[in-house]
Formats: sequence, structure tokens, C-alpha cells
Amino acid sequence: MEKLLAMLLMLALGLCAFALAEEAEEPDPTLAEGYVTELEGYRSEVRWCKNGEMNIFGRFYYPENFDPSRTYPTVVMSHGLGSKADMVERAKWPEAVTAQGFVAYAFDFCGGGMNSASDGDYMQMSLLTEVSDLNSVVDFVKAQSFVDAESLFLLGQSQGGAVSALTAAKRPDEVKAMVLVYPALCIVDDLHEFVSDINEITGDTFESAMGTLGAIYARDAYDLDLMGEIAGYTGDVMIIHGLNDKTVPYTYSVEALETAYAESTSELVLIGGKKSVHGFEMIYDEGREAALAAGVDFLCAHLR
Repeated sequence: MEKLLAMLLMLALGLCAFALAEEAEEPDPTLAEGYVTELEGYRSEVRWCKNGEMNIFGRFYYPENFDPSRTYPTVVMSHGLGSKADMVERAKWPEAVTAQGFVAYAFDFCGGGMNSASDGDYMQMSLLTEVSDLNSVVDFVKAQSFVDAESLFLLGQSQGGAVSALTAAKRPDEVKAMVLVYPALCIVDDLHEFVSDINEITGDTFESAMGTLGAIYARDAYDLDLMGEIAGYTGDVMIIHGLNDKTVPYTYSVEALETAYAESTSELVLIGGKKSVHGFEMIYDEGREAALAAGVDFLCAHLR
């Protein structure tokens, strides 16, 4: 009798575990293709795209009274290291641009963060894999019938800013203008500070200022002339940076304006105050309004 009860208990526990596993594997409906979220004054729609075999999760953000038979100026938005597209929305960038009649598309880089909805492994991500992702995203966005390909803009936060700058440099005639928010133009210098010789990295990972990263991250960026590469973009750039940013000192943005973007009519907007830290507009109300206003005014001024 005791053996029978034990068997029944084991069966019950097994069924319970199976049910929990099934529940855990239940797909998140909010990530499904075509899922629409109604927001105040605008709405979002989930649209997946691909980079080769890799699936990339993203959302279009449409202005109020969006008409798919029309074309709209469009902003492709890239998040920072270890983050995801939700952080771009948290900073209110989609809300700000759609209020001015733009369409926006924000996406998760492949392996871009531990909680990325896109395919890919965080330890297989690098600046160059993200440039490849952004190139595929730009192709996908430009192919949409409601996107005005002549008015395509890039906006990137932190590492997404560096990736946007590198991508635009390779297709300068396709990017109308860019907004770079505290772009991580310090990446190569930070790598050299932690790794004196690239041959020191013999395993699959290494420790950096940004935590544990895959060896590919160091190999792809170690010898990169970041300022030289981004100079390939000759259009206008607005850089927005907090004066109290300790992660990416604002002096890198000053250098970019004075060297890489010296020949254009680019601008640097510095945000002051104690809360003007890295990622300030995602964390604090202070400074966000000034950043959004400057970025949106810049985009509107470049409409054809």
C-alpha cells in the first residue's frame, strides 16, 4: 500500500512538473508578430525581421491617425549594451517622435542582452555583430511601403549609438541624419585598459569594464579605429550627453564633434545636473525633457 501511494505521489509530482514546464514554455503573446499595443497618442506593432538565420524582435511605433497608404519619415532606434528595445521606449523616444508624425522602429540586438527576445547569445555579441544586425534592420525598415526611404534617421543609446555611427558610415547616403545619445565611443579605449594584449584572451570570455563578455567582443573591437571609422558619415549628427556620465565621459562626444564630424553642421547638447549620468533619460525625469526636445527638434529640422 505504501509503495502504491509513493508511486501515485511520484506520478502526481511528475504531472505537476510537466504542467509547469508546459506553462513555462507557453509563448509570450506580446512578442507575437502583429501584436498591437494601444498607447496614449500612438500605438506599437510587433514586427520581426531576420539577419541571415537569426530572428530579430522589434516593434514599429505609429503616430496617431497612421495611414499605411502614406509614407512617413522613420527613425530606427538602437539600445545599449546588455539592454533591449524596451529601454528606448522607457526613455520615451518613440512617444516623442511619433507625436511629430514620425514612425519609429526599435529592436533587440541578437544577443544584445540577457533578456533579449531576439535570437543569439550574449557571449557571441560584439560591435560588429550588432552593426550586421542594424544593417539588416535598416534594409527591413526601408522595404516597408509606409516608410519614406529618403527620410530615414538613426538614433542610438550608448553602445547602440556607437553601432549606429559605424553603420551610417558604411551607408551615408541612406541615413538622413542621426541622434546619438551618450554614444559609447570609449569602447576601444576601455578594452585596452583591461586587456593589454589581445593574445591574453585564450578562453571564450573575458572580464571587462562592462562585466563578462565573449572573446569575440574584444577581438572584433580591439584594433578598431572607432573615431576614424565613424568619420565616414558626412551627414548631420546631434550628440546628447550628460556632464555627469562616468561610464562614457562626455569628452568622447566632444572629440567626435571636433574630429569625426568636424566637416558637418553637427551639434552637441550637454545635459547638466547631478542626475545627468549614463542612461539618464531612461532613469530620471530630470534632463529627459531637454534631451527629447533637442533630439526631436533636430530630426524635424532635417525633414525633406
